[in-house]
Amino acid sequence: TFAPDGTLAAHLQLISPQVSLVVLVDDTGAGGEDRVYPIGNLVVIRNPANFGIAKALNIGIACAAQHGCEWILTLDDDTQIRPDYLDIVFSFIESGKVPQVGIVALSRPADGAPPPPSVDGYRIRRNIITSGSVSPLELFRALDGFSEDLFIDLVDFDFCCRARKLGRALVVLDEVGMEHRVGNSESRRWLGRRTTVYHHAPFRLYYQARNALVFARRHFRFDPLLCLVLLADVLRLPAKAVCFERDKLARLKFIVAGLRDALRGRLGRLA
Repeated sequence: TFAPDGTLAAHLQLISPQVSLVVLVDDTGAGGEDRVYPIGNLVVIRNPANFGIAKALNIGIACAAQHGCEWILTLDDDTQIRPDYLDIVFSFIESGKVPQVGIVALSRPADGAPPPPSVDGYRIRRNIITSGSVSPLELFRALDGFSEDLFIDLVDFDFCCRARKLGRALVVLDEVGMEHRVGNSESRRWLGRRTTVYHHAPFRLYYQARNALVFARRHFRFDPLLCLVLLADVLRLPAKAVCFERDKLARLKFIVAGLRDALRGRLGRLA
């Protein structure tokens, strides 16, 4: 969680009955609310500073491992899952339809027209967002967790790519099982096509630009097409900032700083 809103308590109530343990890692840092949630199987860890999503996830997973958990469901604080989410996921895993499963998740509501149903009720994907993903603990151990030097943005893409390098399958079931927001996004028409504008805080563009270059450097040989798509997104960042978003100059400065630090090899949190 990071400065969660008032929906978190309701989301926790949906999660708690489905799992043996809920680990809430509050990564807000100084000034975060010391709120108490009346959930019996909840462990709360409050980071003294904002460590970034990758380290916060690793802290939560380490706690789950200490309590003997063998499977991990990762969730953002603004994600709402259905009450039978894990029943559906584990029913699929136990069916054995896909060997070497690395990550399984249910679908999110489609933006616009939903994709046609797949033949088998699931699709193998290149990437799955962290929120709503179910993975065995041994996969996190094999990959040494999430890459903390990325801090935020493309942390999930990096994890997924490393999982695929180990031969693990990433599976998204057709059945819709969660609602998840990505910024204050909206669809806009640009150069004759629809594009999504996320309206993230300007500093997020620093990580988006920097980490795209870092990701490409790490994984280009394994998945050049995905890397080229992400690099093309970097080219679109300044155009979107100028055409559709506020604080245009600040956004452009953060993009330039991110690209500069990627070339210098400077990772971690933006100072």
